[in-house]
Amino acid sequence: MMLGTGMSPLTAGPLDAGETQLLNEGLHRFDTAQFWHAHESWEDLWNALKRREAPNAEILLVQGLIQTAAMLLHHERKNAVGVRKQWAKLHPKLSEWSTAWGLDISGHLEVIETYALDAGQWTQTASDHQMPRA
Repeated sequence: MMLGTGMSPLTAGPLDAGETQLLNEGLHRFDTAQFWHAHESWEDLWNALKRREAPNAEILLVQGLIQTAAMLLHHERKNAVGVRKQWAKLHPKLSEWSTAWGLDISGHLEVIETYALDAGQWTQTASDHQMPRA
């Protein structure tokens, strides 16, 4: 169970056409369990946001998505240390978000936590998870 900090959820600003394309490309790859490729698409989005000096919270949100893809790749490869390290990195970046860019970030984080807790047990299948839409 996640405990909030009492702060209001963050709100993401609009993405431009190129950024939206990178987000959607990453989502398609993520939803089809191409975690490495999703990571690559989202890294391009992350760099685009940094170039235009987007709000830091949005840059960290995308970094959290990148780390989620990396975490699920570690889960697929049964690398418990990698799963736990990525969870520790991504959780604070995503925990203050409810929704962003049509995505249910809080719902996603709840599911991803079950994969973090599954590290070492391997009862879940990483490819079963798709990014929930808001």
